Amino acid sequence: MSNTTNNYIQKYRMKVFNELVKLAWFGKLEEEIEELPHKIIENIKDEKERKIVESYIRLAMGLNPINSNKSLREEARKALLLDKIKKPLVSVIENICEQCNRFHEGSCPIHGQGCMNDFEECIGCGQCIEECSLGAISDKIEFIPVVNLLQEKRYPIFAAIAPAYAGQFDESITPGKIRTALKMIGFSDMIEVATFADILTMKEAYEYKHLMNNKKEYFITSCCCPVWVNMIQKKYPTLLDHMSPAVSPMIAAGRVIKALNENAKVVFIGPCIAKKNEAKEEDLEDAIDYVLTFRELYEIFDALNIDLKNLPEENREEAAFTGRVYARTGGVSKAVELTVQRLDPHSNIPFKSEAFDGAKNCKDGLDQLLKGEIDATFIEGMGCIGGCVGGPRTINSIEEGTKRVDAYANGTSMKTPFDNINALQLLTRLGIKRYEMLENAEDEKVKNLLVRNFKN
Repeated sequence: MSNTTNNYIQKYRMKVFNELVKLAWFGKLEEEIEELPHKIIENIKDEKERKIVESYIRLAMGLNPINSNKSLREEARKALLLDKIKKPLVSVIENICEQCNRFHEGSCPIHGQGCMNDFEECIGCGQCIEECSLGAISDKIEFIPVVNLLQEKRYPIFAAIAPAYAGQFDESITPGKIRTALKMIGFSDMIEVATFADILTMKEAYEYKHLMNNKKEYFITSCCCPVWVNMIQKKYPTLLDHMSPAVSPMIAAGRVIKALNENAKVVFIGPCIAKKNEAKEEDLEDAIDYVLTFRELYEIFDALNIDLKNLPEENREEAAFTGRVYARTGGVSKAVELTVQRLDPHSNIPFKSEAFDGAKNCKDGLDQLLKGEIDATFIEGMGCIGGCVGGPRTINSIEEGTKRVDAYANGTSMKTPFDNINALQLLTRLGIKRYEMLENAEDEKVKNLLVRNFKN
């Protein structure tokens, strides 16, 4: 199994997490946590090395590793009481950073230099995490509170899984096997976020048609990448008037699940570090309780000895081609284009798309857009090369992920959201009885579930 970040640091980080999962799951975290550093590295050389291991352990428990004088046992006790993982979600491990004598020119697409010191300016792309060869920059893992939820069984808990998941595990591991595995560890069900991508595709198609009919120059999609949205909000606020007010499919999934299931908890599972931050943004934090990544999910299954290949299937078809293809570069553009055509097959509405992937390419593209150098009516941006299949916490390579997502997208007879009976039934249950209601961002039902207010 290959991985876009399958290097020594990633393996080391996941070894720490794997061991932590076992302790937390079997109720031995507080009791055995002090022994964990020596289990990770048998012969710890010095105090500095021990502190580095402990920092990774703290991050794996969802805690801040910086300036902590507490013992690991005290930290474990604190982690077990957490109901939310707090910002900042990305930390620099000081003891590792001290050993760095290199300046990573260009590793930050915003500042064009090494480490980002001002996290208010951070767009959450995760590029610095990937490019730090020493592993000094890492993100918190939100698994300990999820363990408590799964084992207490007080609430229905839904795993909302990103469209890119189709390309991440072994080819023999079907969506139905992943659903079975998630239910085995206590989730009530696995819901494909691609279904909500279909709903938002309808919304953006209606918005696009309205804007083009009113002679607007271009439309900027807000689905589905928080890196793209953050970049426009923080660095290109004059472009917000051209951007769809739609929330991301992840946020829509959480809000709709909770609207239909009182007391439900929602855990998003995806390829992305930026999604951890998006779930905690002030105007969006009602939707998603915790975020796990594909790589973290893989380690959870491994630590709990769940053999996905030999599990029974629980398959069902939830999403159309349009929702499934969101996982790769150009997918959102293709989805909206097909849906606009379906809306009005005889119209002359122009649709000329431009898709950027990778944070630097997104920034360069927005610069060109401001200068009037781009001739397009629909603008898409994704913070990772290849789109979500190239996210920093994926398992497979971009090429393999893209190939499998395309196969999964083409494997359904439902081509647009209007073919997706699941999406249409959801809208009806929510009280959205006419598709045209999706265009109106002021409609209360639509506003509460599918719209956000961008701050200039």
